[in-house]
Amino acid sequence: MKTLLILCFLTVASAISAFAGELDFSSMENGDRVEITLHSTGCFHNITLWYEIKKSEDTCFFTQYAITWDHSVPAKMVEKKAIGKLNLTQSDITGLDELLRYYRGKKSIGSTTYDLLRVEYYEGGRLIKVEHLDDASGGAALREKPDALSFDTLTARFKP
Repeated sequence: MKTLLILCFLTVASAISAFAGELDFSSMENGDRVEITLHSTGCFHNITLWYEIKKSEDTCFFTQYAITWDHSVPAKMVEKKAIGKLNLTQSDITGLDELLRYYRGKKSIGSTTYDLLRVEYYEGGRLIKVEHLDDASGGAALREKPDALSFDTLTARFKP
C-alpha cells in the first residue's frame, strides 16, 4: 500500500511539474493548440486580435480570426470567422518560441503602447495552462530580437 501511495504521488508530481514549466510551440504534439488573444492600446489605437496555432498531422497551422461579440454581460461570442491561415515552417515555430521568450522576459524600454497577451495552451481539447504576458515597450524592445517572429509578420503572408 505504501508503495502504491508513493507511486501515485510521483505520478501526480511529475504531471504537475510538466505543466508548471514554460510551454512553447516547438513542443506541441498532434491535437495540441494554442489560442492567443492580443490586446494592444496606445495613443492612437485600441485593438484586440485573435490567433490560433494548432498541430495536426505533424504540421502546425497559424490562423487569425475575426470574432464578433454580443453586448450582454458577460459577453458571448456570436461569430468566429477565419481571416487567414498558414502552414508554419520549423523556422516559423522557432521564431514564435523566441517571441514567447521576448514577452516573458524583462524589457528596459517604456512606451505609451501596451500589449497584453493571453496565451491558452490546450492538449487534446483540454486547457492545461494560461499565461498573461505583456510588453510596455511599444515593440521597441522586440526590434532588438531579430530571431523573434511577430504575428504581424505572419499575417502579412496571408494570400488575399
